[in-house]
Amino acid sequence: MKQDKQYSIDLWLFISSAIVFLYLLFMDYAVVNNWDNTAWGVITELTTIPMLFLGCVIPIVVIYRLITNKAQNRSLAILSMFFSLMTVAVIAYLTFYQ
Repeated sequence: MKQDKQYSIDLWLFISSAIVFLYLLFMDYAVVNNWDNTAWGVITELTTIPMLFLGCVIPIVVIYRLITNKAQNRSLAILSMFFSLMTVAVIAYLTFYQ
């Protein structure tokens, strides 16, 4: 039972890292296409800071779980780190090149 709980935690970390990455890609697409809408602007302002916070916290949690050997599925942890690194690359691209 404890093993299933640890796998569930790994799975949710992977899903959340993928969601943060896809959110940032979608936001980049919206900015490039100049979507001007007041409702869209409010939603963007409300969700960007929590998404960036998640993007910063997820790699720390995954690294902690790998160091303490709590990660049940190593491949999910590696995929989570891959999506986190891709998120960092997207944030750097959006910050410095746009």
